[in-house]
Amino acid sequence: MIEDRVLPWVQDKIESDVWNNWDISLRDFVILDENGNFFYIVNLTDFDPSIESNYNNLKQLLIDARNN
Repeated sequence: MIEDRVLPWVQDKIESDVWNNWDISLRDFVILDENGNFFYIVNLTDFDPSIESNYNNLKQLLIDARNN
């Protein structure tokens, strides 16, 4: 699943249970602030970043999370 892939694959821990606690779905792009706290979720199936306006909105969300 991860061999020869560019994007990292992470594993949820039982004690964190992030998928259930944050209501995460497959292809969700989770944005954390600079302290590692939840900031925003974008589903990349519904929000195609190859569309320029979506890309710009996603970029702004990352900037906002950093500056939050």
